[in-house]
Amino acid sequence: MSRRELLLRTGLGAAVALVAGLAYRSLQFHFLPDSSLRTQCPGWDLLPFHPLWLWPYLSMFALVGLPWFLLPWPGAVTCFARRLLATAAVGWVCFALFPTACLRPSPEGHGFAYGLLLALDAPNNCMPCLHSAMALLAALALARDSAAFSGLAARLLLAAWVAVISLSIVALRQHTGLDTLAGLALGALAGLLPRARGA
Repeated sequence: MSRRELLLRTGLGAAVALVAGLAYRSLQFHFLPDSSLRTQCPGWDLLPFHPLWLWPYLSMFALVGLPWFLLPWPGAVTCFARRLLATAAVGWVCFALFPTACLRPSPEGHGFAYGLLLALDAPNNCMPCLHSAMALLAALALARDSAAFSGLAARLLLAAWVAVISLSIVALRQHTGLDTLAGLALGALAGLLPRARGA
């Protein structure tokens, strides 16, 4: 990979992250009075809360970062960028039209990192879960187009990574199980759509 290509990949990834992040944040700290606050979830009963779930939760950002550097340039990378933005757009519309929020554990006694997460990430924008959507979208792109993940063992690793991220989302009470499943469905839809001609 040439230096110019590396800069182009990095620039495109940063631009997409900025656009998607601004769209998400535009509603994130505007808690709407009619937001549906969920205080219970069957998944919360099955998965006990623990602040250590924070680390697999945050690993989503590493997974979503891999396609920018491991997919063929430019076709597969730009296709991934479009699908990521489309996923974020669907999420933004759902957040605006059907505001949802989750009741999360207090940060007291759970460490600095968990407290920082709660400080930076408001409890709303829950349905669908973009964390699970983007994790699955990235894994599908890598499994389909990256030589580094062409083998069975590597693809099983990707599947396990997405599964652990999805479990962490529920265990941290960031989302309900239904939110997470809706996110996985959104990511699957975006990732499995036929690629545009010439991409």
